[in-house]
Amino acid sequence: MKVIANGKKIPTHAFGELFVHGEKLADTIEFVVDRYYGGSDLGGCTFCIRGLTEDGWELNQTLLPVILDNEIHLSWRVSDNFTGRAGKLRLELRASRTGENEEELLILKYRMPPVTVAPTIAGPNGPVPETAEQAVSQINEAVAEGLEALIEEQESFDLDEVRARLDAMDAAIAVFLARPEVIPMTAAEYASSVHKENALYVIIGEDEA
Repeated sequence: MKVIANGKKIPTHAFGELFVHGEKLADTIEFVVDRYYGGSDLGGCTFCIRGLTEDGWELNQTLLPVILDNEIHLSWRVSDNFTGRAGKLRLELRASRTGENEEELLILKYRMPPVTVAPTIAGPNGPVPETAEQAVSQINEAVAEGLEALIEEQESFDLDEVRARLDAMDAAIAVFLARPEVIPMTAAEYASSVHKENALYVIIGEDEA
């Protein structure tokens, strides 16, 4: 996606609702800014994009410039730091130089309207037990089918790769099996029942007489 600056203003409407919480390097945005501003050549500047989340976390990512005759192209492969929290995200593009004493000299700030990082879909209790059991069953079926295919073909294969895949499947099974069973009940039922291990009890209102 290419976004062209208008002087010191960079429009964000094209990607204002593009980001989703938890994404990792999913989108690349190319900013195009003027090489010359107010008589200054920005070709020797360092560029970085800064962010401020809704809850006050500051973010920073350096952008590598491609310098042309009258333009500078800046490719921003959006870091997961910028999508780590849902909500409004304020952005600012900065151009700076290193001074004689190695200090940073801020040359230019580009104004950018805030964007939104959309929340991802997530339930408070994770998937229901049936979903977890179905996932484990599918993983086991995939393992069985893979082993059967290897036996039928009787061809050489990379044992380390197979072990790595099995380890990943074991880890996925462990994640699903570790999810607690959610059991709603009244306070009276909770007091009189035998409690299960690895279960989450949710106290609900008392039954009406």
